[in-house]
Amino acid sequence: MICRSCYRELPPGAAYCPRCGARRPPALEALPGETVPAAAAPIPGTNPWEQRAGRGRIAAFAETLQESLFRPTAFFRGTTPAGGAGAALWYAVIVGTLSLAVAVLWQQALGGRLSVEPRGPFQRFFGSRIALAGLSVFLPFGVALGNIVWAAVLHVSLAVLGGARGTYGTTLKAVCYSSSATAFNVFPVCGAAVGAVWQMVVQVIGLRELHRTSSARAFWAWLLPFLAAACVGVAVAVATAVGLMRFWQEFGGKFEV
Repeated sequence: MICRSCYRELPPGAAYCPRCGARRPPALEALPGETVPAAAAPIPGTNPWEQRAGRGRIAAFAETLQESLFRPTAFFRGTTPAGGAGAALWYAVIVGTLSLAVAVLWQQALGGRLSVEPRGPFQRFFGSRIALAGLSVFLPFGVALGNIVWAAVLHVSLAVLGGARGTYGTTLKAVCYSSSATAFNVFPVCGAAVGAVWQMVVQVIGLRELHRTSSARAFWAWLLPFLAAACVGVAVAVATAVGLMRFWQEFGGKFEV
């Protein structure tokens, strides 16, 4: 059997190409004489949100939230990589807006118990009806923009590592559907932290399944932007420290009394 990505011969029974890391869909590329378990075969076109016209929007939303949270591998295998990015972004806006709204309500209700100054700027801001009205208007746009920008960063990172088998829309779908993890904001105190960790896991799974790449490439594609940001931060800090030292060596004596 030949890999569809790099056109090299695949070892018998290999799920991934050992050279390029491309995933072999078992149902489409089974070797002669091999038996492929039905549960392992991807079934494209079973994404509830992409079939909401026949299910109803509320039912499709609930099913998408449940499946993407608790069965992300099967969910993304049933999601078509091409097309539907707009619907995925609309789903992310709904989930993200509702989740952040719940987090704000929890923060406002438990602000005094979470070591937040009762009359501090945070509480005064969210105690204003005008501020809450403005937040409710601009929050969906912020959620949409955040998903779009982060998807662009991830797609560039995945392309650098050679794992971008699909388009930018494919990456956007992985990012948007991983927004389901923000639903953990309904749990106060630790919900946001748990949701952030699980969102990373779901994003990696989504990148792997939708781009038909390896888990390693999907994980490093997610981690690479943070490593690059850390390197830039360290470089800026070192350059600033060196500049201050040179400035002090050259002009420090002039400031001595």
